[in-house]
Amino acid sequence: MFIGQIGSTAILAAGDSADSSGFSAGSLLIPAAGVVLLIVGLVLRNRSKTAPAATADSDKIPTEAPTSGLPKHTGTIVAVAGVLVLALGLVAGLTKSGTISTKDPELAVGNCVSATDYRGAQVGKIKPTACDDTAAVYELAAAPKNGATCPDGKLRDANYFVLTNGNSSLCFAPNVKVGNCYAMQPGVNQIAPADCATKSTPTAVIAQIAARFEGSTDANQCAMPDGAVVTPQPARVVCWQPVAASAG
Repeated sequence: MFIGQIGSTAILAAGDSADSSGFSAGSLLIPAAGVVLLIVGLVLRNRSKTAPAATADSDKIPTEAPTSGLPKHTGTIVAVAGVLVLALGLVAGLTKSGTISTKDPELAVGNCVSATDYRGAQVGKIKPTACDDTAAVYELAAAPKNGATCPDGKLRDANYFVLTNGNSSLCFAPNVKVGNCYAMQPGVNQIAPADCATKSTPTAVIAQIAARFEGSTDANQCAMPDGAVVTPQPARVVCWQPVAASAG
């Protein structure tokens, strides 16, 4: 068949989880500091109100300083500072949450990916492309974990385009259009849309889609069964053929 052996591509699987974990811990520090300041301020204010006052006799001095030597309004100032810090922390947390919620949608089984995004793939950072877009030549069929295989029981030499870091993998079925042509590099598990007038070279083979059958795994439906790519999930047969030489 025309599809070559898979190539292993390193995927940064921990990038997004590390960012969100950092936010979870960091977002609590500012509000916590605000709460502490608020409590300290209230305690100081309470001590100021309950401390012994000076006697009417001007020759006598109170036996205890009202607030352990602190200025009179220290408690109020600290409490107000605590409220401000708490408010800033909550606003920052809401802003960060809004940023996370508006990030690119995560790739899910059934989504398609362009050749460009596939080449620069990172887990959590592959944006889906509409499957009817001619640039979207890959359809995510499965995302096995813990070293599990693609739906055809393989990772290497699979009938899927596979990205893996050894633990997490992404198995893509070809999402190609009948009559269109695609460029493939021998030994590299990638395809890209190509002009059918482009000639094949030793480093890039141009092939054309003769037929595509959904809901089937019978390669004999293709005029050239040896050129068929069959995937069990989604059940699909893609018939590849060499580009016919133009007349003249």
